[in-house]
Amino acid sequence: MGTRRSAAVLLACVCACSSGAGGGSGSPGSDASAPSSDGGGPASDGGAVDTGSTDGGSPKGGDAASSGGGDDGGTLPPVGGLGAATFGAGELDAPSHGGTITFQQIGATGWYPSVRDPAVGPCNAGDAGACCRTQYQVTSNQLTPWDEELVMTLRGPIQVKQLAVYQPASGGAAGWQLVSGWDSRSQAAAQGIHFNGDATPKTPFAGGVGSECQLDVLTARPYPCGAGSTPYCASTAKEPWYGWEGSKLFVMLATMPHAGTAGAATACSTTTTGNWYDAPWVGLGLGELARAGAYASCQCFAKDPSKWYLADGCGQFNVFEVVNDNNSYKNLDVFSTDLIDYSGYVGQGPCGSACNVSALGPAVDLIDKTNDQEATAGAVATPAGGPSAALRRPASGYRYFLIGLDVASRTVQLAIVHPKNVPASLGALLPGLPASVPQSTIDAVLGLRLP
Repeated sequence: MGTRRSAAVLLACVCACSSGAGGGSGSPGSDASAPSSDGGGPASDGGAVDTGSTDGGSPKGGDAASSGGGDDGGTLPPVGGLGAATFGAGELDAPSHGGTITFQQIGATGWYPSVRDPAVGPCNAGDAGACCRTQYQVTSNQLTPWDEELVMTLRGPIQVKQLAVYQPASGGAAGWQLVSGWDSRSQAAAQGIHFNGDATPKTPFAGGVGSECQLDVLTARPYPCGAGSTPYCASTAKEPWYGWEGSKLFVMLATMPHAGTAGAATACSTTTTGNWYDAPWVGLGLGELARAGAYASCQCFAKDPSKWYLADGCGQFNVFEVVNDNNSYKNLDVFSTDLIDYSGYVGQGPCGSACNVSALGPAVDLIDKTNDQEATAGAVATPAGGPSAALRRPASGYRYFLIGLDVASRTVQLAIVHPKNVPASLGALLPGLPASVPQSTIDAVLGLRLP
């Protein structure tokens, strides 16, 4: 139930997000020539306004030819709805109660080191030589830095049926629109989404991600890496795509079977002793960090690269993380959830043996850490403390994983929902995953408190 992270866990974070598994992943068994799959053509520019500040006149995001706030990811075009998923025999267990963890008052002013082209600069973050980083000043507290364009990382074992990303509708229209979508029933028709890395050994994503395999999920919009790009990434970067910027809602229909069991994808490891063995993870990190490359010594993760474990730069959001580490933090049944960046640490790290779910029934999705019983209501966390609850890993049936990040309210909402027990307030979103949803449904997601 501790709130501190082990060095091994933080190493997993920095290596995973900066890996892009196709670029020499931190995940054992990955290959630098890993194939990638693409979900449609690049999205069009939308002229989104940069809410951060600029440094030295350089735009935050896009290329050197940009002016003003720069080409920072833009507004992605809408895509078609996915429709309700279908389930085979045995894929759904009995309905569970669901669970939520709500992070409030998220965002802070400050700075983190953002990579710049050494030929352009400015290089004022204490670096020298080929590494040029500037002190990127964050002047807003509106969900910063998680309002930036974010890339999702999946570590197995995970089996995905559907993945959808919604953002506020463009052109002043009401509601939110589906901007990226993937469905296991029609993989070739993926829309506005790109996968990069080894989902299973030397194999692109087809729904399953094996134990100790890593896969990055990005938009299908290319990022202009090369000379003058801001933030800078080399023209040889393995992940030259944007993430999702501003407010966003990720919806993933998935299960996380234990490694070695029926339904688990082929592992990327050849042993069962690795620190990431049987430890699924859903993480979010800045696109800049992903484009830096695996084990990069020049990146935004920490202000001093030699003290990466502080994660006091652009940091990492460990959304749903099962921790192994082969130490006292190990617990393969519950998720650790926390945000860490230049402003500090919000949330709670792995609870190890302090969270014992062995006596709980299968309907329990949210555990009260203080008594190892089902939580009586959804948990809430702020920078001052919390959430004192942990979400449970669904190892034998599918769940909807919802990750909502709302800039205006400074709220991050995490939810696990059983497909057979969808709250009525989410009926416009689940199970249909339509092309658009009204603002009232997004408000319902943010206000959800389960069980």
